[in-house]
Amino acid sequence: MYYVIQRHHGDPKKHYLAYTVPRYISSENSQNIIFEFRHNDTVKRKWAPKEEIVLLTDNEQFFKETLEKLESLKRTHLERIGAAETQLNQEISAMLSTMQTEFETIKKNN
Repeated sequence: MYYVIQRHHGDPKKHYLAYTVPRYISSENSQNIIFEFRHNDTVKRKWAPKEEIVLLTDNEQFFKETLEKLESLKRTHLERIGAAETQLNQEISAMLSTMQTEFETIKKNN
């Protein structure tokens, strides 16, 4: 069994995918790695660019340690992002409330 950590694009809060594969194919002449998965009785292949692969190993313990380190980093940053989002939402609410009060003052004075 091989253990893979691959970069993930599109969602800024999810930087990687972690999965296992029974087999892969790679060559020096190709820019991709082909991962083979068994689904029921068929073999499915998934291509991944080599530069997107962070870790490809058969060492399960090393994979788990690396994954835990990445999860810890992600948790720390997501907590900080969550706190910043909460602060931002409070500031937006304060701004909207202040603007509404100002609008009402302008209406009364006209």
